[in-house]
This record gives sequence, C-alpha cells and structure tokens, in this order.
Amino acid sequence: MSENQLTLRTINELIDKNEQFYIPAYQRGYRWIKRQVEDLLNDILEFHHKEKKQSEFYCLQPIVVRASGEKWELIDGQQRLTTLFIILSYFNRRMAEEFRKQLFSIEYDTRPNSQQYLLNINEEEKDLNIDFYHMYGAFEVVKAWFYGKENLINDIESILLNRVKVIWYEIREKIDPVEVFTRLNIGKIPLTNAELVKALFLRSGNFGQDLTHVRLRQLQIAQEWDDMERALQDDEFWYFLTNEKSYATRIEFILELVAGELDDTSDIKHDPYYVFIAFNRWFNNEIEGTPNADNPELDSRWDNVRYYFLQLEEWFKDRYWFHLIGFLINQGVPIREIRRQLESAGNKQIFRDYLKQRIYAQILPGVKLDSLSDEQVEVRINEATTEWEYGAGSRHIRPALLLFNVASLLRNPDSNQRFQFDGYKKDNWDLEHVRSVKSGKHSRPDDQKRWLQSILSYFTGTTNQHEYSKLVSEMAVSRQRVISDKALAALDSIPFKTELFDKVYSYSLRYFKESDEGEADNSIANMALLDSSTNRSYGNEVFPVKRNRIIALDKKGSFVPLCTKNVFLKYYSTRVDNMMFWCANDREDYGSSLLQVGSSKSSFAPIR
Repeated sequence: MSENQLTLRTINELIDKNEQFYIPAYQRGYRWIKRQVEDLLNDILEFHHKEKKQSEFYCLQPIVVRASGEKWELIDGQQRLTTLFIILSYFNRRMAEEFRKQLFSIEYDTRPNSQQYLLNINEEEKDLNIDFYHMYGAFEVVKAWFYGKENLINDIESILLNRVKVIWYEIREKIDPVEVFTRLNIGKIPLTNAELVKALFLRSGNFGQDLTHVRLRQLQIAQEWDDMERALQDDEFWYFLTNEKSYATRIEFILELVAGELDDTSDIKHDPYYVFIAFNRWFNNEIEGTPNADNPELDSRWDNVRYYFLQLEEWFKDRYWFHLIGFLINQGVPIREIRRQLESAGNKQIFRDYLKQRIYAQILPGVKLDSLSDEQVEVRINEATTEWEYGAGSRHIRPALLLFNVASLLRNPDSNQRFQFDGYKKDNWDLEHVRSVKSGKHSRPDDQKRWLQSILSYFTGTTNQHEYSKLVSEMAVSRQRVISDKALAALDSIPFKTELFDKVYSYSLRYFKESDEGEADNSIANMALLDSSTNRSYGNEVFPVKRNRIIALDKKGSFVPLCTKNVFLKYYSTRVDNMMFWCANDREDYGSSLLQVGSSKSSFAPIR
C-alpha cells in the first residue's frame, strides 16, 4: 500500500471478514476502568433512544492499523476494540455454543495468554496478571450494566453490530508504527478532523489509473491545503474570522463551515468527528464509483473548500469588508449567514446595505436603517444610549464602543489603519469607567495595596517601591505630598489598616475632582474599552493613572483601541484646561463624538 487508507467500518464488517489484530510489544495491556466502559454503553443506549434516520450511525474514534501479513498491527484503539470484544462476548455467552458468533481476534505480542483469557473471561484466573484483572472487571461492568435492561439486549446488540462504526485509518507499511503510537498516545495528540478529511481528498482512488496524473493532482491539493493552513496561522486573519472556539488545527474551521452546508448533517452535529463524517458521507454518495482522471465531483467539492477560504480571505484583505464583517463576526453573527446574504444579494450594493442594517441591529434592534435619515438615526441612538448604564446596559454599551472604533477608522478613506481584532480578542478588552466611581472602590486588602502603589508611582514617577520613601521626602509641600505621605503610611501599617486606605482614597478623588459624592456616572459617555490586565490593575484608579497606563501601552506598540487612546489623550475635548482631570465638559464632548460617529450612515459608505 502506497498511501494511508481511510474508511468507516461497522463492527459486523470486522466480524464477517474475520479480521485478526495483534497488539505489539510497545503497547501496555488493557486498562479501561468502570467509568470508561459505562460511558461507551451509555452512549450506545442514548443513540438507541433518540429518533434517528435509517442512515444514521454512532461513530467511534479512529482505529489506526498497519497491515502485517494476514493480520493488522493495532497501533491505536486497543482499549476501544478490546472493550467491544468483551461486550460481544457477553452477548455470545447468552447463546448456545453452536449459535455463538465467531468474533474478530485480538492477540498480544508479549502476552499470548491474554488472547486465551479474552476468549474465556473467568473469575478464577483474574488475579494471575494485570491484563486479566482489567478484562474481568470490564466484563463484570457489562453484566451489571445490562442488569434490569434485559429487554434492550437484542436492540443494543443490533446497534452495536450494524449502527456503530469505527473510523478505520490504515497507514502505509513504511511508516514507523512506534512513532505514530507515540504521537497518538504518549503525546495525547489524537487524529484530527482535518487530517482525516485531508486523507479523503488525497486517496489515489479519486483520480483514476494514470499514476502521473494521480500524483500531480495529489500534490496540487496538498499544496493548496498547506497554503490555506499557512494563511490561517496569521493571527490577524484568524481572529477576524473567529471569537472563542479553538480548533485542533485552524483549517478545521474552514472544513466545519463547508461541512455545515453539506446536505442534512443535523444528526451528527454533536459528534466530535462530525466534520469528517459529513465529508465521508459526501464522498461515498458522490465520488465513489467515478474514479476517472478528471473527477468532476471531487474537483467540485475541493473547489468548494477553496472558494470558501478565498471568499473569507477576500473579506479580510478588503479594508471595508474587513471592518464591517469583522464587527458582525465579533458580535456572534454566523459567517454562514453573511455568506448566504452575499450569494442572494445579487450585487455588492445590496450586500453593503445588508451589512449596515445588520450592524445597526446590534445597537438598535428592530430599526430599519434605510427608512431613517442621519438625523433620525441620531435621535434613536441618543434615546437608546440615554437608557444604557454600566451593568444592565453593558451588553449594549460594549458593541456600541466597538462600533465607535470601527466607524472612526472607516471615516478616513486615506488611512490604511485597520482595527486589530486579534489584539482586541486575545487581550479581552472590556468596559471600564473613564472617571472612577464610588462603587468601584477596592474592598480586598491586596487590591487596596496595589491601588496605593499606583498612586505613589504616579506622583513619584517610578514603579520601584524601594524608592517611594526617598522620592516622597524630596517632594515640595503640596497636596500631592500629603496624599503620598498618607499612602506610604497606609502601605507600611502592620497589620494593614483599611481605614487608612479609605482616607487616602477619598482624599485622592477630591484632589483629582472625582469626588465620590453624588450618583455614580455609569453612562456610555463615561465608559471606554480597557484590556483585562489594565482592568484588573488599574480599573478603579483615578483618570491620570489610567491615562499613564494607556500611554505606556501605546509607547510599547501594544494594541490600544483608537477611541480608548483618544479618550485618555482628550482628543474629543474642545477645551483642555488640565490633562490630568476628567471633567464634565470632557464627558459631554466625548458623548457628542460617540453620537456623531455612531449615527452617521456615511461612516460606512463604500471606500474605493
């Protein structure tokens, strides 16, 4: 065999062909425990109970084998296959000798007695070695599991034989089986959907008898596959496409999208090998039986995968599509929905209109954008934002601030700057107050100490705690010196005294004109996006401390959303009396800018 082979096989097929397996010396013996045996039986029972189509089956994880004469060297899947044998043995023991099924066989390279014991599991010999002990234990679990389910035995047996399938993965003779075993078991790296689907596409049987053509077509598909995988390793591209879900390999994301559009896969959606099963069904239905040099069905499906990828890549490379579609994906709008709209739109203008409407639906649910002027949109947004407050309204404020960033970037047609969805998602940027509020005061001593250190770092200009005392003593008499002295006294108190922190906190808020008197400002005009690290360390700090943190991040070249940076540098303020204070006029100017950019449909005009 010159290439890896891949198929789905029922347990009956293994029995009918009298398959013979042997377990090589590099593998340990049988070790499944009660929970694992019961999990397998419970999964089969659940499959039995649910409504299913005639074509539906329960899929087990791959069994990896290599031909060795008349036998199969079992590289991966020993535990599952042995458990299946034990369950089948339980069924056989209910029958008279002449009616028992001749099962597939399993022998052991270094433990020949285990094969005989597997054929006659009994209590008398169970303690002779560790293999026997676990085999006997599994058999007893099977017996106990079926107790009280006698009326289901025939149904379960029928399902196990005919509706349970294993992914049969046959590797080439020249591949080192120990290396494969090490990767799958010692390294705990299972075969992925992507590897299995790739094997389907590269089967030589897809391409006819011309060996030169077979090799060229395999190389072409393999090269295009590698090109896609390499492109998806770019985090900027990857996080434009996805939010939270991780994949064993990133190309599996593309395959999952394509699998979701294949005919009727609802019955296998929750199977961990759903993507492979969906592609395998399609291959069996449309490709097998047509092995000619120019297989149109294979080319069509591979082109479908390639086109799906190229469509996403086109969106990514186009600055306009990148921002609008990236925003919608971030808000959880499925790529399939966006792609369906593109296909049904007929032209790009209709597609643009859909994107704009879908974007504003995240902010103003139920509002038809086309029927409103910019002024009317502004009124609607103003009405909505007035009601939004941090906490209950955060689910509206967060997308509104993200939209503010995206729209601000799109307003400048001469800029090539793009929103960094990768930095935004990886660093978990979330909501925080621009100006601190009373409810945000730290209650835990460790957090209170960090807050005191940040105030001292701000006034002294150093983060070195050992230099605080010296630098404070050199400060001129001032309110800053008073706050610093009190902060040092609070930090040095043993045990730490929360009442000292409270005094420094209140005094600092008054100094920075962020007095905790009156109602807290939880409106959108006092909110910005801060990364999780800043939120944890600086989220409840006064404005100038947060400002310094943002400037430090920007200096390092770290991602900071454009509008967050603009807020703390006071770019929206029409009057800048003091960069260290966040005043009422700053809040009002920021709120006006939010409203102006967010309500202008021209912010999303085509950029060409």
